[in-house]
Amino acid sequence: MLYESFGHQKEKSPELLGSILQRSLKRRGLEKRILGGKALLFWKDIVGPQIASQSSAFKFEGTTLFVKVKSPCWRNELFFLKKNIIDRLNQHIKKNLIKDIVFVNSEV
Repeated sequence: MLYESFGHQKEKSPELLGSILQRSLKRRGLEKRILGGKALLFWKDIVGPQIASQSSAFKFEGTTLFVKVKSPCWRNELFFLKKNIIDRLNQHIKKNLIKDIVFVNSEV
C-alpha cells in the first residue's frame, strides 16, 4: 500500500503478444478482412482438388465470399454444397464469419 501511495501501481500480469495483436486488429476493423483473406487462401484445401480445379475464390466482402466457377453445371453443383462449404470454411478460420457464398460464372 505504501508503495502505491508514492505513485507506483501494481504490475499487471504479462499478456501474450497474440492477444494484444488480435485486440488491436479488432479495434481497427481488420480482423474480419484478415479472416476473409484466410478463407480465400484456404479455398483449395477446404473444397479439395476436384472442386478447386473448377472454381476459385477471388473476393471477400462483408460476410460474403465470391467464387468464380468454370461452368454453369459446376455453379449449380456448388450451390447445393454451399452450406457445407460455409461450415467448413468457418470451422477452418475458427470464427462464424462467412454467411454466404456467391458463385459467379467465369473462366478460372
